[in-house]
Amino acid sequence: MSFARKILFALLLSIFLLPGTSRGIVYIEVDSPQLRLYNLAFPAVRPLGPPNPKVAKELEEILERDLTIAHLFYLLPRESFPQGGTFVTPWGIDYPAWKETGAEFLLSVGYEARGGFLSLRFHLFDCVQGRPIGAKRYRGRLANLRPMVHRLMDDMLQMLTGQRGFFSSKIAFISDSSGLKEIYMVDPDGGKWQPLVKNGSINISPSWSPDGKRLLFTCFTRRNPDLYEFHLPTGRVRLLSGRPGPNAAASYSPDGRRIALMMRGREGTDIFLMPAKGGPPKRITHSPASETSPTWSPDGRKIAFVSDRTGSPQIYVKDLRTGKSSRITFVGSYNCSPAWSPKGNWIAYSGRWEGRFRIFLVRPDGSDLRLITQGPGNHEDPSWAPDGRHIVFSSNARGGYDLYVTTTEGGGPWRITSGKGNETEPAWSPLLGR
Repeated sequence: MSFARKILFALLLSIFLLPGTSRGIVYIEVDSPQLRLYNLAFPAVRPLGPPNPKVAKELEEILERDLTIAHLFYLLPRESFPQGGTFVTPWGIDYPAWKETGAEFLLSVGYEARGGFLSLRFHLFDCVQGRPIGAKRYRGRLANLRPMVHRLMDDMLQMLTGQRGFFSSKIAFISDSSGLKEIYMVDPDGGKWQPLVKNGSINISPSWSPDGKRLLFTCFTRRNPDLYEFHLPTGRVRLLSGRPGPNAAASYSPDGRRIALMMRGREGTDIFLMPAKGGPPKRITHSPASETSPTWSPDGRKIAFVSDRTGSPQIYVKDLRTGKSSRITFVGSYNCSPAWSPKGNWIAYSGRWEGRFRIFLVRPDGSDLRLITQGPGNHEDPSWAPDGRHIVFSSNARGGYDLYVTTTEGGGPWRITSGKGNETEPAWSPLLGR
């Protein structure tokens, strides 16, 4: 079965809008500087058929984890909830009782597990205004419970914010737990580890295509850091560039037609562009310095990259139309790993601050510098979620390197891996299975 069909089958969802669905209203402005946590009542999931405690437990664990990482809600204690033991619907909700608990929103989830299949249903309510916000149904194989719950979360977030959630995506990363550097992927909440590239060699720098079907990576199979493309639907691996020297730190353009990467220049390393289908590369930086880590702006007109042309690694932005490059980081002696937000409004990067690396945000013009991670260890290799608000990074805060998720407001961080080795170089995919 093809990868695309597997994704579709994994979701296998029959989705129906139910009565009371509200459209066009934004309840939570996620881009507002006054963004806060909203009081959410989330009663225990209720059986809509024969009870299945194991399924109910797994549903609740995934939902609570997703709701926490979404970083938009304060989950109210259930002890004060009215209408105990019932699946709350628009036809039986007691709005004044729920409002009295302090709830601003109410999420009611029901399930039915029967014959290897799972049906999910949720209702979302505005407890302040006393009206339903929306509802949906899902049906799929019980084995696909996890992607169904993530889809539910994404739909719920869209109802409240007007923007799709990010839980129907994946995070690719490098793990050395086997003694080699191999590529895996994991859900944004840390569940469902899956191997992607295990070839008995060293693999680095994973990077997703805009459609989520391809993954760039650099591999040393031929004793040179060559650039390869892994095709997820078929598992096919294709050599894209094997020029002597590094063919690394590659990233697709937003339209998927070009690839920016680091290659050997005349003296140091430079940034090159090459067709995604393969072909001769074109050098776009011309410096005796070392230049690496290109990341595209969402409109494809600019590239941010790292250069040590002034003596230490700093972040620059190059306008591909004019050819002009501008330095945008001036605080700290070592700034690297830039990642351009999918909304275009921020560039995240890892910078050394007081002896340790931290994750920073800066505007593409170099203004409004913000430190968003603190605490022990180094924080490296930021990568953006599709929502342009969440960021994954690697940190050795607990000894070995694990992956953590934070937000542009500094939420969390939430650790999502805890493997036997080191998990590094995370790359967040676009939304999958749509």
